[in-house]
Amino acid sequence: MHRHLTYCLVCFLLLVASTCVPAQDQIYFQGFEGEEADLMYTPNVPAYGTGTLPTWNVVTRCKGITPYAGDYFWGVRDADNALSNTPVSTLSFDAGNICDLTAARFVFAYHIIGYDGGDDFGYELYLDGFLHERTVLVDGKNGGGVSTDGWVTDTVSIPGTAQTARLLLFFDQNGDDAAGIDNVQLLASGTGGNCAATCGIALEEPRYDCATLTDGADALTLTLPYRGAEAGVSVAIAGGTVGGDDPALVQDGKIVVSDLREGQHYRLTVTGGDCDLALDLAAPADQCAQSDVVINELLPDPAEDVNQDGLISPADEFVEIYNAGQAAVDLTDYSVHEGSNAGARFVFPGGSVLEPGESFIVLAGGEAEQISMGCDFGIARGFLGLNNNGPETVTLRDPAGRVVAQASYDGAPEGESLVLHPDGNLAGGYQPHTSVRPTTSSACASASLPVEVVYFTATAMTDAVRLDWVTQHEVDNDHFTVERSKGGVAFTPLGKVPAGDGTYVFVDTHPLPGQNLYRLRQRDLDGTETLYGPISVRLDSGTISLYPNPTAGKLFLTGEVDPEAPVTVYRSDGQIVHRAHGETINVTHLPAGSYYLRLRRGAGAESFRFIKE
Repeated sequence: MHRHLTYCLVCFLLLVASTCVPAQDQIYFQGFEGEEADLMYTPNVPAYGTGTLPTWNVVTRCKGITPYAGDYFWGVRDADNALSNTPVSTLSFDAGNICDLTAARFVFAYHIIGYDGGDDFGYELYLDGFLHERTVLVDGKNGGGVSTDGWVTDTVSIPGTAQTARLLLFFDQNGDDAAGIDNVQLLASGTGGNCAATCGIALEEPRYDCATLTDGADALTLTLPYRGAEAGVSVAIAGGTVGGDDPALVQDGKIVVSDLREGQHYRLTVTGGDCDLALDLAAPADQCAQSDVVINELLPDPAEDVNQDGLISPADEFVEIYNAGQAAVDLTDYSVHEGSNAGARFVFPGGSVLEPGESFIVLAGGEAEQISMGCDFGIARGFLGLNNNGPETVTLRDPAGRVVAQASYDGAPEGESLVLHPDGNLAGGYQPHTSVRPTTSSACASASLPVEVVYFTATAMTDAVRLDWVTQHEVDNDHFTVERSKGGVAFTPLGKVPAGDGTYVFVDTHPLPGQNLYRLRQRDLDGTETLYGPISVRLDSGTISLYPNPTAGKLFLTGEVDPEAPVTVYRSDGQIVHRAHGETINVTHLPAGSYYLRLRRGAGAESFRFIKE
């Protein structure tokens, strides 16, 4: 605090000379020139080098970089080396208590030369001891180094509620590339800020999920999102068990409370630090109801054209509803919901009866007349919006709004559905489609397989896949059709194999990059068909990667990417928002949110989800 008093005294003296004007709002400064600096810094690695290879030190020159101002700057050259013994080197600038400042912000200058693939430079802003913001300013690029046009300045704003602030600059860099840092400042428009204690946590809307589905008072799980964090707080609730994220340690998380009961009242408190919060909760009564209908399968992250519209997009998401009971169920006015609480995504029309062992597919989008599926289906209102990279709960509600079926998961495999095995078996939980035995069905397919197939295997070769299968007791067999899929829902015929002596071979000469699923469609002489499979095999030699994710500006595709390969970016509701070509995609103009990128490649396409910050 004495540094602020010194600043005010200096400003007063200068004011007498009519030179202390609002534009001169520098509070602390670090120019690496010597003892006059008052914004102290701490490197995570002791200083070494003089500008040659390697360097992590105050220097006068470093691979063509000269000071931004004065005679010295902090130079970085080959940060990941034997002397550093760490892959990421950091400089931390601690401003201490800044609550009395108004419009406070860090400002610094940086100069980058030749950052290539794997090299990153950026900053992290810590407020009240917690990470508030992380930004990559320079992301190296394979095949050509990234350099700034000389010195560049950046401003990092500090919210007015913060008590303390710290700026950390990070250098994830290897090889003979260089960076410079200079003129690190803490600026403010004045010292009339409010230092009153402020709780750093804001509680958001709670959500209740059914832990059981019975005719009695069911157990509930409460999920309570919160923003911010506060050192020293604790969460308590009488009659429940607190879990999830700890707001004393984790910023922007979710408090999870289990062992609650329908129809009961609770009081949740968040106390300690500068917080004294209380939330009165009335757990809804009769929310969870027993039913033979289950959510059998979900596809949150499509990698194939499920709705047959010619595109791979979020419109290919689906939820499969399955009747695991012994009697038909009338689903008229039942509704499908996902965890955003944005209302019903699909409402079953009048006369929707699901027979025992039958399925119904709710697709995220598409035109019904263009879709051919092996069971009844419907199209969601707008989109499904399934979360593929975090917790999600999908529910089926009866006309009274009670939850009769529920599926919860935390993250979904890329391009692969989550399924119960066998169909309707809730006790086994939801598993990636290819991790269960081949007798597991894909959406709408039968789960039982005849015993005439002794084995069915897929072997990855250099640029092909060989399928082998052996049968016994063949009777009236006409032929096999070999079918392939990316994610286990929509299968495409590859070729026919006529009935033979019981030993069969088929080679797929143009497999898809990454995962391939294969099945056999066996046809009898009388037209009866039986499905065998699917089985899975991967070809990863042509793997494509997307980085950085999340991104604030540009995206880069690494791997074998044709410079003219078309790239399409979709919003989460399936709307196309950007088109490009090749390995570099500029999404600076897009609003913050979740998007879906599709890269078309030869025999197929690669699909990626990314976050725009």
